Amino acid sequence: MSNTLRWIVPMAAGLFFMPANIPTAIAAPVLGVAAGQKTSADTISVSDRRSVHITRKTSGGFATLFDSERRRNDEVLKATTQATLSIDGDIAGALEAYYSSPKARPIWVDRSGPNVRARSALQMLSKSEDWGLASSDYIVDTRFSSTDPQAMAQFEVALSGKFLMYLQDNYRGRIDPNKLSSYYDLKRKTIDLKATLSALANGVEPATLTAQVLPSDPKFSDLAAELQVLRKTKSRDGASGNMNKVIIAMEEMRWLPRELPARYVFVNQPAYMAYYYEGGRAALGMRAVIGQENHQTNVFAASIKTVEFNPTWGVPQSIIRNEMLPHLKRDPAYLDKQGYTVSVKGVSMPSSKVDWSQPLKNIGVVQPPGPENALGRLKILFPNSHLIYMHDTPARGRFASQDLMFSHGCIRLENPRGMAAAVMKTSVESIDRQIALGAKVDVPVPEEVPVFISYFTAWPSDDGVVHFYDDVYGRDPVILDAIQRTSLARARS
Repeated sequence: MSNTLRWIVPMAAGLFFMPANIPTAIAAPVLGVAAGQKTSADTISVSDRRSVHITRKTSGGFATLFDSERRRNDEVLKATTQATLSIDGDIAGALEAYYSSPKARPIWVDRSGPNVRARSALQMLSKSEDWGLASSDYIVDTRFSSTDPQAMAQFEVALSGKFLMYLQDNYRGRIDPNKLSSYYDLKRKTIDLKATLSALANGVEPATLTAQVLPSDPKFSDLAAELQVLRKTKSRDGASGNMNKVIIAMEEMRWLPRELPARYVFVNQPAYMAYYYEGGRAALGMRAVIGQENHQTNVFAASIKTVEFNPTWGVPQSIIRNEMLPHLKRDPAYLDKQGYTVSVKGVSMPSSKVDWSQPLKNIGVVQPPGPENALGRLKILFPNSHLIYMHDTPARGRFASQDLMFSHGCIRLENPRGMAAAVMKTSVESIDRQIALGAKVDVPVPEEVPVFISYFTAWPSDDGVVHFYDDVYGRDPVILDAIQRTSLARARS
């Protein structure tokens, strides 16, 4: 499945895009790494950078002798072969492809120097901090003479490169979250950079392109508005820390699809909340339990496909080893008394008859359906490599706690029947009737529902108010560090 934003330019006056369909000045941080995260300077720094090398064949001919503007353009384009710029490799490739083409023409300069389009782009780059970016990443030297083709060429290539970077940063974020730690698993979006340069060359305005890469959800605008307010009040207690949280949240929104679907489920781990969205509004919200510090819940996107009623629970080997074996040492019949079924190499037997010194891979422990099942009376399944799902729980009292980090990574819901009814497009009464049948059964949802298991320490409610949450896993400093390393790498280019 494509995950690339492609520009379609049917005419110079218009621009349309096809987004991919996917299941899409910083205060100094206190550096730290969340438990279990494998992070180093090498993995989070910008490494895929290289110099731009443009090659051009000699052009011109009789036509340029009588066309001063075309002759001037040819001089500038010829001089691009001497332009110096170190930038992300994919951007470097797009610049080389465009300016090496015989059909290329200057985008940003004319005989008098920077053109109107260049001035518009430079103004946007200078205001990039309004969108939670760092304007220092996009500096282009404008101090040059319009009579010097080499200086004009350097400006031309540099502005193309920095504007492509600006668009790409706005679309997918500055950092690849998957390099932060194993807890992030998000498909990174890309822009068709060559088509973007062609769009600019065909007269598409920089503002038009920018509007079509920024996240379209109103919550992104809410975060941007909050950022401006915090900058005006940054001397107040907590404002600096909240600014960082907003900047990180804007970065993280770019890791999601630019356009969120009509229906989706959204889990925000630091808020301990799960929501069902429909038509751009939260139609249902509830408290949620997430993973313990040493069993952190991942960040990823998937699609809800099935609701499992009256589930069994296959006990993970880690829980058998760490939590059940101590009980079994004191009482070999412990699992029998608790109602679990035990098998050794597929053969059922009482727990009291099992040789627990053998490798645990030989032993299966299953809790049958029922009101005391650890998964409660239903599971909501969205296949993923992390084996995470949402489920009911018999321990209802836990939701009254302020600290809801006590699962092994899966997500326990305060109102699982309400969530199941929402994704099944049915009533809670219908869910109750299915549970009352008592049998374990998997029921496909009538329409797959995207689910985003996310991590935002700043997040707006539907009324536009931004709420701030504790960084329960200590992930924000790692993201801030990666952003700063990215800016430092760019400054050296």
